[in-house]
Amino acid sequence: MQLTDLKVLSESEIEMIHENSLIILESVGVRVESKKILDLMYQKGCLVDFKNERICFPRDIVEKSLSTLPNKIPIYQRDGNLAFVLGDGGRYCVSGHNAVFVLEDETGIRRNSTLKDVESFAVLSDVLSEVDMVGVPVMPQDVTPQTTLLYAVRAILENSIKPIFFSSESEVINQAIIDMGKVVTGRENLSACSPIISQLSPTSPLYWEKGAIEALYIVVQEGIPLDLLPQPIAGVTAPYTLAGLLTVHNAEVLSGIVISQLIRPGTPIIYGAAWTTYEMKQANVLIGRPESSLLRIAGAQMAHHYNIPSHTTAPDSDSNRHDEQVAWEKMLSTIAGLIGANDMIVNLGMFGTGMTISLEQLVMDNEICRIAKRFHKGIEVNEDTIALNTILQVGPQGEFLTTEHTLRHLRTGEHVVLDISNGANYEVWKQRGAKSTTEKARDFVSSKLLQGNQHPLPPDKQKEIRSIINQYERGMGL
Repeated sequence: MQLTDLKVLSESEIEMIHENSLIILESVGVRVESKKILDLMYQKGCLVDFKNERICFPRDIVEKSLSTLPNKIPIYQRDGNLAFVLGDGGRYCVSGHNAVFVLEDETGIRRNSTLKDVESFAVLSDVLSEVDMVGVPVMPQDVTPQTTLLYAVRAILENSIKPIFFSSESEVINQAIIDMGKVVTGRENLSACSPIISQLSPTSPLYWEKGAIEALYIVVQEGIPLDLLPQPIAGVTAPYTLAGLLTVHNAEVLSGIVISQLIRPGTPIIYGAAWTTYEMKQANVLIGRPESSLLRIAGAQMAHHYNIPSHTTAPDSDSNRHDEQVAWEKMLSTIAGLIGANDMIVNLGMFGTGMTISLEQLVMDNEICRIAKRFHKGIEVNEDTIALNTILQVGPQGEFLTTEHTLRHLRTGEHVVLDISNGANYEVWKQRGAKSTTEKARDFVSSKLLQGNQHPLPPDKQKEIRSIINQYERGMGL
């Protein structure tokens, strides 16, 4: 049987978090820095304090909003073909997301990212088996700062056929990326064929900044999938206790759900969770600690309580190098993310608390996800897999190497095939160059980049996308 999904909350604990979230939303609500949204929520029956930019959400409005959420969200490739369906029971992995630096060498030295890095990351993501969607890996530093995200999205669209996961706190930038999506799909309406997911985040505690909430309005109006991703910090912007952190987070997600459903009922929502703890001694946010992984599981439980898909971050690590800490933190976060029943995990290729990427790490994370998925698959027990007849035929002191049963099962996935993990004995390993896993990942990267872009975007669409960026830059006075 397949491994049972991990759980850290009982049904009564889930209800307690939900009920306390409702109390927060009804009594103190959230601050929303947008008159347009304040007006709209007032018209929809919410309690609005215009002077203090505060919205309180009555319980019945929250419950009605929850009832309009779709439980499955189809995501499409650039060419219009279905990529996957969030909420169908699958576990989907996304590379990226939103770092600034690239690891320069194995000493831990990093450099500013470039547009070429995004292009290489997209080419590699496009061919990796466990990467279902490409997240914007870095904000390239060699292009116009105000539109750096547009250049990054352009680089992905031109170098990968897979869907794109992006986040922006700007109404203008979100609209530009949606316009790009319309170009590559050839559709004026993306609501039924979206190749993009937009992640938007409130600012903890309980605050929607103008850029984020008005970007949300654009996304909802267009009908593309919306990933709500609060990022409260334990003991800083949320209570220090995990239950308190989870409750603030849940209330913030619910606020985004209500606003989105009141704007456009049926808007596809993903319950996002980027859990952060805080190292008080060093005054530093962390994402690789065991507490974050407990919360990854809890977040999935809350999402599924509301019957919507969930997203968390993994494989995650706070280490700044390819080292043992990266290995244990990434494997724990991936196990928690995938076997904790999250529909989507985002961050393949990242480390250094989400600030740094490397192409080698992307390949290693691909392997980690493949291992975790095989682990989650468990053991299939039936008459064929028990192989009683084969055992009886072979008998004492026989061999199974040449049996029909072994040959038939060699390529069924019973034993996972890995790309860069060492499986050779010492002598063979030495003969092959005695390479570390990182070195083997580097060889893998080189071979794939040498093959080049496997899914180039047609030149006419490239030209149109670049025209969109130029248009927005002119509009912003750049």
